[in-house]
Amino acid sequence: MASDDEPYWLGRASDEQKRLLKQHGVWTKSIGYLLHPSIASSLPENARIADIATGTGIWLKDLADASPATHSFHGFDISDEQFLSSSSLPPNVSLDFIDFKKPVPEDLRGTFDLVNVRLIVISMGPVHVWQDTLANLVTLLKPGGRITWTDGNFLNARGFRGENADSTPGHALTKGQRQLNNTLMSRFGYSFPDFTELFTSAGLKDVQEDVISTDRLVEQRREFSEIGVGAVFGGLKNMSNAGAEGCWDGEEVERVREEAVRDLESGAYLRWDIHVGVGTKGE
Repeated sequence: MASDDEPYWLGRASDEQKRLLKQHGVWTKSIGYLLHPSIASSLPENARIADIATGTGIWLKDLADASPATHSFHGFDISDEQFLSSSSLPPNVSLDFIDFKKPVPEDLRGTFDLVNVRLIVISMGPVHVWQDTLANLVTLLKPGGRITWTDGNFLNARGFRGENADSTPGHALTKGQRQLNNTLMSRFGYSFPDFTELFTSAGLKDVQEDVISTDRLVEQRREFSEIGVGAVFGGLKNMSNAGAEGCWDGEEVERVREEAVRDLESGAYLRWDIHVGVGTKGE
């Protein structure tokens, strides 16, 4: 269960690990790459790579499988409950603990060629939290090191009518997403910044921003929507159980979830934007 210090409202049970693993595959296919092309070709032979809020560690595992054996990969998270077993990881991949909102340990500062951050929007808040988090993570980088941050802008997420003639307009999908957004905004100041401005204001160089819509590939609309429904109504259920201010009660969460599932079954889908930011630390 989340706390005010770590507002992770999606839960950390085994079902959440399964959702995270599926989410990784779906997002990677839609984006079209594990690692932004401008970074992949610039890493040194003995690159040290950090993955922040690594979750299961699946991003590191997949990148390690596709990278030179001379690279080392280090995943960090505030909790180990979703970590893949060490026996399933390549020998050059390790998983450990870091709270990315607190100053990074001294022995890790300035030691990485690449820092990757993915899908931590649910733990963010007002824009200053994004700014502080980025500034903190940049301290992990060597001079000239690269950082990339991938996240979804769920503030513009809503349901849409699908291709089927009998598809609903997706209003229940929209209703659930907006309820989660509104509760997070009122409780934590939930926001989504301009990535180009965020990276540039942090003093990073060679800033790039890639933006992809989750409905870009028609065949993925259902998969993204299933992931979204799981996240939205899982979050709403956990908030209800915790008695978070302004939240729906459990019966309302379940009622709208059932309506949202009917939207999905009719062919309607949930869409949002994915942003990939890239920047380089100065020499």
